[in-house]
Amino acid sequence: MAEQHPPFFIVGSARSGTTFLRLTLNAHPQIAVPPESRFITELREGRDEVETATFLQSLAAHKRFGAWELPIEAVAQELEGRTAVPYPEAIAAAYRAYAHSQGKTRWGDKTPRYVLNIPELAELFPDSRFIHLIRDGRDVALSYADVPFGPKNIAKAAELWASRVAKGLRDGRSLERGRYIEVLYTDLVSENEREVKDICAFIGVGFDRAMLDPEQTQKGALARADKYNPHVTEQPIRRVRSWKTDMPPEHVEIFEAVAGDVLTELGFERRYPNPSAAARLKARAGIAGAPVGRIRSLAKA
Repeated sequence: MAEQHPPFFIVGSARSGTTFLRLTLNAHPQIAVPPESRFITELREGRDEVETATFLQSLAAHKRFGAWELPIEAVAQELEGRTAVPYPEAIAAAYRAYAHSQGKTRWGDKTPRYVLNIPELAELFPDSRFIHLIRDGRDVALSYADVPFGPKNIAKAAELWASRVAKGLRDGRSLERGRYIEVLYTDLVSENEREVKDICAFIGVGFDRAMLDPEQTQKGALARADKYNPHVTEQPIRRVRSWKTDMPPEHVEIFEAVAGDVLTELGFERRYPNPSAAARLKARAGIAGAPVGRIRSLAKA
């Protein structure tokens, strides 16, 4: 069954504001964006067609689908009793079922790590759109101090951010025109209405002011979003963290020794265009697992 509207995928390095963007778009009266999926790539076995019963069993057992709080019978109903379907149709059935459960007609996805899978997703869904949300990696690194997951030293945080963002840039920019956009987190925060309107135009939906209403967006702040994004229900302008004031200078230099080229490509300011030999050595040691450059914020010191 062909989708009436092109689906969209919000991708990027973790801790880049993707949950905030998800809740913003989910506040639109037509759009449903469920919690992270991950199962699109994890359940794919390379076959063009899947047996419906086997797919439904695997989907129901996936812990990420469990977070959707959606009966598997709702997905089965979307598949209309067919015994086998193309894999993209099976996946789309899950999203349509979720959208219908919310009284909505359009669906999108917010799974940051799909930034590594843009070509695969673009092939599975030929009319899909990709929104690459990009936040300064030094601010991303600081945000890991707030959560129990992710890298805990500055060099590993830099390596993770740079590798994922660079792959997203390369793969996204290689798509045909009109399928991929890059949105800076700072712009989404400082020019929220303008950026949201541009995103709406990109995915082909009319702008709705509910998307700017904190009370509406917070309705989508599910327990998991609250748990792993402690500031998600705050106004974004109040939760902007700045590496310029909160990151120790030594950590800034180590980060730039690892990810400086990507920062430069994106036009981000660099404090250390030519990191010292000592910073490069600490960067290599941190990536190798040495206990150097543990992530911390000057604001919390």
